[in-house]
Amino acid sequence: MAYRCATMFPPRSLLLTFTASLLYSAHALEVQVSPALTLPQALSQVREARKGGDTSPATILLPAGVTELTQPIQIEAQDSNLTITGSGCALIGAPVVSGWEKHEGQILKADVSKLLPKGFIPKQLLCNGERQILARYPNFDAKDPLYGGWAFVAEFPPSGAPEGHLWKRTLYVKPEDVRTWAHPEDVEIDIFAQYGWWNFIEPVASLDPQTHLLTLKKDCSYDLHPHNRYHFQNALEELDAPGEWYYDKRSGVLYFWLPEESGADIRLPVLESFFKVKAGAKNITIRGLTLTGCHGSAITFERAEDCLVEKCVITQVGAFNGSGIGVSDGKNVRISHNEISFTGSNGISLSGGDRKTLTGPGHIAADNHIHHMGVFNKNACGISLYGVDNTATHNHIHDGPRMGVQMSGNNLIVEYNHLHHLCLETQDGGAIYTGGRDWISSRGSKWQYNLIHDVIGCGQESGGLKHPWFTFGLYPDDNSGGIDIIGNIVYRVAHTPIHMHNSRDCIVENNIFALGGKFQFDLHGWTKDQRFYTGHIETMIKGYESVIGQPAWKNMRNMDLHPKDAIREDGTMMSGNSFQHNIMFGDTPGVKYGDIRNASPKYNTIDYNLAWNGGHPIVTGINQVGPDKAGAPLVAENFDSTEPGKTPKGWGFNHRPNKDVQLVVADGALRVDCAIGTDPKNPKSVFHGPDVPIKPGAAYRVKLRVKSTEPTAKISLAFASFKNGEGYWQAGSTSITATSEWKEVEATGRMLRENEAGWKPWMTAFWLRVDCHEPKGQVFFDDVRITEAEPLDEWAAWQNAGWDKHSMVADPLFIDWKKDDFRLKPESPAFKLGFKKIPVEKIGVRQ
Repeated sequence: MAYRCATMFPPRSLLLTFTASLLYSAHALEVQVSPALTLPQALSQVREARKGGDTSPATILLPAGVTELTQPIQIEAQDSNLTITGSGCALIGAPVVSGWEKHEGQILKADVSKLLPKGFIPKQLLCNGERQILARYPNFDAKDPLYGGWAFVAEFPPSGAPEGHLWKRTLYVKPEDVRTWAHPEDVEIDIFAQYGWWNFIEPVASLDPQTHLLTLKKDCSYDLHPHNRYHFQNALEELDAPGEWYYDKRSGVLYFWLPEESGADIRLPVLESFFKVKAGAKNITIRGLTLTGCHGSAITFERAEDCLVEKCVITQVGAFNGSGIGVSDGKNVRISHNEISFTGSNGISLSGGDRKTLTGPGHIAADNHIHHMGVFNKNACGISLYGVDNTATHNHIHDGPRMGVQMSGNNLIVEYNHLHHLCLETQDGGAIYTGGRDWISSRGSKWQYNLIHDVIGCGQESGGLKHPWFTFGLYPDDNSGGIDIIGNIVYRVAHTPIHMHNSRDCIVENNIFALGGKFQFDLHGWTKDQRFYTGHIETMIKGYESVIGQPAWKNMRNMDLHPKDAIREDGTMMSGNSFQHNIMFGDTPGVKYGDIRNASPKYNTIDYNLAWNGGHPIVTGINQVGPDKAGAPLVAENFDSTEPGKTPKGWGFNHRPNKDVQLVVADGALRVDCAIGTDPKNPKSVFHGPDVPIKPGAAYRVKLRVKSTEPTAKISLAFASFKNGEGYWQAGSTSITATSEWKEVEATGRMLRENEAGWKPWMTAFWLRVDCHEPKGQVFFDDVRITEAEPLDEWAAWQNAGWDKHSMVADPLFIDWKKDDFRLKPESPAFKLGFKKIPVEKIGVRQ
């Protein structure tokens, strides 16, 4: 029995059958498309006119309705001074699938071999203009489309990963997720590998039904960890739900379960791109078109100049690497007032420029509405900027899996954008992100007057997916430097409104950072011993030396410091940051004002800021506790009562790198073996002391003696609390270097108050946590003593540490922050500290 699907578009006999008439005037050449010639033929007529000597601006007018393209329109230098436009015109790069027959149950099938280019494997199917679901397990969860419908990589046994485990090639599937396929070589796994930064779609080699071991055909770029979420796709056996489809490359047959029984327009995107504007083309305008259904990027510019894309609707385009619009090199390409949505990868990509001379193309993405990007590629962003002198301004970007704007280069501008509901499917990202491992990246760039909120984050833990999770608003990462971060409003962010990861030479002024889940801002620096520094120092030196003699770099801020001299006398390297005249605002007890790690007030300035946490105490994490309270120690252990070779009562491992690592009493002290294991999540020796009852809000001090068999050994001490199935909490840790001689050390910490963020009813006991960071040797501990101490005011301790000497704790007097109105009342105390009014009315898309 044959099935015929109704269509929402004109019959194919009417597609690509437009005639073109040439209209000449003294000032312009116009090609009016009408039913007889194809769009490519219309372009050919313009070219013929050019050859005849007509160099006036040309326009190709497309009629209302749908035009199906089978090949990209390639625009070359000879086509310069050309506008392609139309009113109500839609271009589609996907032919209609017809000839449907019943397969089995609700599944239909059709031979599509004649529709596909030779060797082409479709990755998309459109039904009534919307993408359908490649057959998968577990099934897509329409009620929870982001966080439902996943399987999770199985745990290793208690003994850990098998010896010789191939972390990038193999993983273990839970018994209930073992599948059987006729053609496992066709199956793919879509997995958020390792830390869940983004996803990878990898081909499967085999799945052993007895051992549950899944093997990939090639290594994944990142390790495959227990708890990573994934689904299998591209198997006929998994086609078991409405909206799912599968293409059999052996037979050329397409299988599809219609989402609805009513008539549907079903199409296979086979077009690579709609328009490819090539080198030498100038003054090309594409205006007012709707573009749907291609597997590459919808529009690309390569070394083109003075071009414009405006007022277009670009939707449901691009497979894994396909974006809305891509611009590379050339000069002065402007992407303006478009709506771009449901792209496979990025919304817009702008790149080009010479970083040595700091000359750039001047490309601009302005006043675009970009949303639901990254349908397949979860490392996608709304706008990517690379190179020199490219700008993203006045755009509205939302509902994306990762960044809103991602950039790398110099003199890049991100301003007046409205960014929200981002990092929905990944962690450790930001609404605006950049990195700087080469020392020179991002210098000269500006992030200013952006409105950013609801940056969510999604983590993968043993208990399943966690959201909101570890992610940020503004994220100058990995030693990025020289950015002016001014006048931004950033609020309701999962972790921190601004995360400065060893950022240097940045001016951070006149911003509002509010309602962060953990802190309102942070400075997290590197040290000379951290892998971040040791792993990237050669790249930093190479980057610095590639530009330092160039005249264009002469006036770049703080470029007189060579990276080989970046480590200061205190072992830190984060420097040159000015963090002043900002407002840090919270309304939740216990959420920290700021967090400083490996950064010194000698080399970074934080001052003249306004701090407020709804009238609750300002928490900084600097626990300068007072003297011990009277009474006996809560823990007093000298290990003399434990038999040598045994583990003392109450002590034990949190993480044990391998079965040979011991935690035992020896020579009248507690001895732990240091080692690095193969489990990348838990590689080092970590152990704990006995439980101590928690008194909410109380401060504690631990003193102990320590020595190492190695000349030096890095360890850290912290107070922590844990309950299986409930969660884990830890106070700030104290880093210590043990030597071959006994020395006394101490660490302090404060327990959460019952009304503070993070406090849970299960937090009834804490214990001393000790991390050993060395790959070999042994560390000895003795005379461990934990006492309750007098707590000190954390804001005063923060100022005593050298931060915020002239800052103020006061209500900033927002007009109505509970309704997201962060404008200031005229009497706001922020103005007395030098804060200036942010032009909120100018942010976002202009009409």
